[in-house]
Formats: sequence, structure tokens, C-alpha cells
Amino acid sequence: MWVDVIVEDILRTRTDDAHIVNDAKSPSGPIHVGSLRGVILHDCVTRGLQEKGQRVRFLYGFDDYDPLDALPAGASEEWRRYLGVPLSEVPAQGGAAASFGRQIGDAFVVVFTRLGAHPDIYWTSEMYKSGRFNDAIRLALDRAEELMHIDREISGSKKAERHPIQVVCEHCGRIGTTVVTAWDGNEVSYECRPDKVEWAQGCGYRGKRSPFDGGSKLQYVVEWAAKWKILGVTVEGAGKDHMTKGGSHDRARAMVQRIFAYPAPYPIPYEFILVGGKKMSTSRGVGMLASELVEILRPELARFLLVRPHYRQQINFDPGGETIPQLYDEYDRAAAAHFGDLQAKTPAEADLLQDHARTFSYASLEREPARCFRMRFAKVAYLMQMATVDVYREAEREKGAPLTDTDRAELRQRTEDARRWLQTYAPESYRFQVQPRLPAVPLDDSQRAFLGHLAELIHSRPAWSGEELHEAIHTLKTQLGIAAAAAFGAIYLAFLGKASGPQAGWFLAALDRDFVVARLREAAQGVRRSGVH
Repeated sequence: MWVDVIVEDILRTRTDDAHIVNDAKSPSGPIHVGSLRGVILHDCVTRGLQEKGQRVRFLYGFDDYDPLDALPAGASEEWRRYLGVPLSEVPAQGGAAASFGRQIGDAFVVVFTRLGAHPDIYWTSEMYKSGRFNDAIRLALDRAEELMHIDREISGSKKAERHPIQVVCEHCGRIGTTVVTAWDGNEVSYECRPDKVEWAQGCGYRGKRSPFDGGSKLQYVVEWAAKWKILGVTVEGAGKDHMTKGGSHDRARAMVQRIFAYPAPYPIPYEFILVGGKKMSTSRGVGMLASELVEILRPELARFLLVRPHYRQQINFDPGGETIPQLYDEYDRAAAAHFGDLQAKTPAEADLLQDHARTFSYASLEREPARCFRMRFAKVAYLMQMATVDVYREAEREKGAPLTDTDRAELRQRTEDARRWLQTYAPESYRFQVQPRLPAVPLDDSQRAFLGHLAELIHSRPAWSGEELHEAIHTLKTQLGIAAAAAFGAIYLAFLGKASGPQAGWFLAALDRDFVVARLREAAQGVRRSGVH
């Protein structure tokens, strides 16, 4: 399993006595689902290292001293005055938090906590204001030319404005529009330029101030390198856009080694998450929000979605169609492998089951997930649409034993998920409604004969269980020599007006017996039935 491979490689290539696993995000707008992959990846690596007896601390940071670089969705034009201001100094929308950055960050913490990730949270605004970046800022100012040379050397860009420090303007409070012009060892001279960036307008002020204790911040690549040393980071992944040749990770890696004299953390380049084939963007408000994913999928299933693929494999999530039933099926197979309910026939199958088992373990919210009975999600969705069916009773029959409290809790979750799915993303083939009259559908003679025999079979007993009737239908179609698709298609056409539907035995057993017999006889009308041998 890919997490175990990463952990083994970390232990092989790093000699650290303890590990700091770090991930971070700029809270510039409601955070999209793509950022969840990083959180869960780092959480899994943390778990894997802990299983190996390593001392590990998982950190998650919000870079809330970054400037606001776009108007939040729904913000009025008055908000333009905050463009370029540190996110920690921009007021929260609706006044529900200490700042806009804190509002966005806190909302994301709620989401990944639901997915079982519990890192220690830090805010870079607090780190700057408390002086934790002071030594790095002084070093960056003293060696600014070297840092800019590294930036140009690694990136191949000749841009001259990438000074390592951004100062907070004392006049307008913006940090995204300032340029350092001099450094005397104690204070920096700076200009707040109206035309430095396209998305914010500086006030034109020129001044001199201390860059320490929140008076400035490091340019983001330099900040990334400095954080590695300040926090003692040993493991940190990033999206593949940061990991391109000459990209931000290559530059930060060179800076931390050459300027800050600290070894670069173990890198983990991971792929994007697409939703319906589209890449996410936080500041532009593009794509599915992280909070929306946990409204569509239960936490365990959302985590499984992120853990199941290899970290270098792109995830393309589209909640429509059969995505959710198929995801549930894979989740259930992984659970069965974890609890030893599947037997391998070959060494290759044994390796695959081990991979499934480890995936389920890393996808679980708890370190020791409970064993329980899991009725197939698609079946739950079908049974729920039959008014007279008791889903819990059918689950008990399928299990062959009374349901435990854990079984019932799992089934309750699945019925809630199925109800939500049927109301939103389920394709029409999963939704059905019994037609009050026989639909005008084409049936051939073999199908009509099959329905006639089925009518008499059902009429022969006062009551049927779903399982008994389903087995009887299979036996009858074999005796008559009719293909399964034709036999079951005839049943669905006669009752639903379409060629597919729920499991036929449970479906017919849930309906009034006299109604079923009458409908089957009507559909079979005009065909002379031969005996069944």
C-alpha cells in the first residue's frame, strides 16, 4: 500500500530521531476539496510512522499573513479596500470570527476533523507577530541578493522584483503592494506602489520601519523554506504544480539548504483532485468545496476516496451516475479484507487483499474500526423504495443472525446515505415507481410464458420472503430456458415500465400478493403455457 511504501522510504533515507509532518494552506477563500488530499495524505503518513514506533507530530498551518488577492464570493465593492491586506487583518464576513483568514481556516478544520485528521494547528500571523520569524527575516534581509539569485537560478526567471521580504505599509495596512528599497540592519525602507500588482492598488506611501514582530513577512517561497527550519519539519508533501522542475519546491529546497542551513524535508508530490474533470481553485472559487464533499459522502467514505488511489494518481470525482454505489462496494471489499473475510487463491491475490486491508485501515476514522455487517449500498437503496419492506429485517435475514448495535448503526448510516443519494445523484435506473396499470411495453412469447408461470408460482403460496422468491424466480427461468436478462426484464417491464429495477424477489415479495398475481396474469394474457418439468 502506498502509505507503507512512503513510510519505509522515510525510515530508510532519514536519520531523524523524531518526525514533524507538516502541511499548510493559504486561507484566501473557501477551501476546495483538492486541499483535503494533502491533509489526509499527511495524516496517513503520520499514522504509518507511529505504527513503526516513531515519535511524530503532525502540524497543519494556515498562512494567514498572506495578502487577500481576490474579492471573496458575494463580497461588496467596499471589500476592495482590503485587497493586499494580510488575511489575518481582513474582517470576517458576517463578523463570525476574529478575521477572514481565521473564518476560512476554522471552517476547514471542522471538515478535516470529521475525516479523522487531528493535526496541531498554527497560524503564520501569530508566528510573525510573536517574533518566531525574526531570525529568518534578518537572515533573508542580510542575504537578499543570494536569495534572489537562487530564485532566478532555479526558476530561470529574470524577474527582479522577487525581494524576499514584503513589508506591512504603515499608512494603508497592505502587504501585497510594498517593495523594500533598503535595509540598514535595523529598519527597512519601503514603497507602497500603486502598480506593483494587478489585483490591488498601493497607496504610494514611502517610509521606514522595523521588519520584525509582524512588521513584514517573507515572500512565500522563502517563507516555505524558513518554516521548515523554524518548525523542524522532516516530512512535507505538496501538489504536483509545486513540484515541477524549477518550481516553488525546487526553489525552497535550495534556499533552505544554502541559506538556512537545514536539510529539506522528505518530499511527497501528489496529484490533483478533479471534480467532473475540472481542477479546483480556492481564490477563484472554482470547484467543489471541502465542506460539500462531507455532505455528499459520509466521513469514512470520503476518506476512503482520498486514500484508495495511489498518491501520484489523479482523482476525478463525479458524484453522479454509479460513482457512490461503486465506491461503497470497494469500501466494503476493503473492509472484508481487513477483517479476514476474504480468502486469496494465489500469491498475487494475497498481495491485493493485503493492499485492500491496509487501505481500509488508513481510511478508518478510528485506529481500531469495529467489525459489523454491511448490507450492499445498492440493495439498501432499492429496498428503501419499497414501502412495505423493513430494511432492518431484510438485513437480519441476509446476515442470518440478529443485528448488533454496531450493525444497526452501520445500516442506519447507509439508509441515510441512500436516501440522500436517491434524492440527488442517483441515475434513473436506480429510481423506480410501480405503475398503477400495465405499461404498454413489448414482451415476446417466451417472456409472457415466463410471467404466466411466475403468476401461478406466487399464487401457490400465501406468503413469500424476498430471498425465497428470488431463488424461485431463478429456478423457474432455468427450467423454462429463458435468459436472465429476458426473464428479469419482463418482470420490470410489467411493473415499472422499464427493463431494469431492484432485486426481483424482494421487490415482488414487498408488493400485495393479489396485485402481483393479477398483473403477471394480465401481462401473460393470450399465451398458452406449457408444463414445467
